[in-house]
Amino acid sequence: MKKQTIWLLTMLSLVVVLSVYYVTTPDNLKTTGFMNMNNNTDTASLDSTPKDTKKTDTKKQNDKETSTQQNGSTNDIFLKQRMEQEDQRSQLIDEYQATVDSATASAQEKSKAFTSMNELQKLTALESDVETMIKEAGYKDALVRADKNQVKVDVTSSKPSRKAANDIIQMTRSVLGEKLVVVKFQIK
Repeated sequence: MKKQTIWLLTMLSLVVVLSVYYVTTPDNLKTTGFMNMNNNTDTASLDSTPKDTKKTDTKKQNDKETSTQQNGSTNDIFLKQRMEQEDQRSQLIDEYQATVDSATASAQEKSKAFTSMNELQKLTALESDVETMIKEAGYKDALVRADKNQVKVDVTSSKPSRKAANDIIQMTRSVLGEKLVVVKFQIK
């Protein structure tokens, strides 16, 4: 029993570490690369243009910076929601683990808790897969939250449309099954 507990705790720790890494690293790298790329381009165009065009270019640069700040706030919202969901799930996993480790719990209760814990971990991994698929489809960021009956998908996009929503619903259902999928676009 102790080997199983140690193994399970090791796996849970690994999932938490990888989740934190996934949540923090990609957003920071994308935002930094995007801002550096735009700043270099704008600086080059400002230096090689006449005075009148510099004012227009400066206005465009300010508009891009405002847009980037809005994207940053959307990313912050997604990050906050991810962290809240992660905290809730960590608490559930801790409760399931306490039941599994309990000396007073019956074998049936322990089995049910262990199964629920595994299902929750699988669901978290599948949500991450859907988020990756959506990002690979060309969207800046995505947040997927699933439960037994419904999946909520928030997507950052500059051009929301019904076709895009249907595509996201199909991607989600291909991974998470035939659940009710609700898609909300955050305009960048």
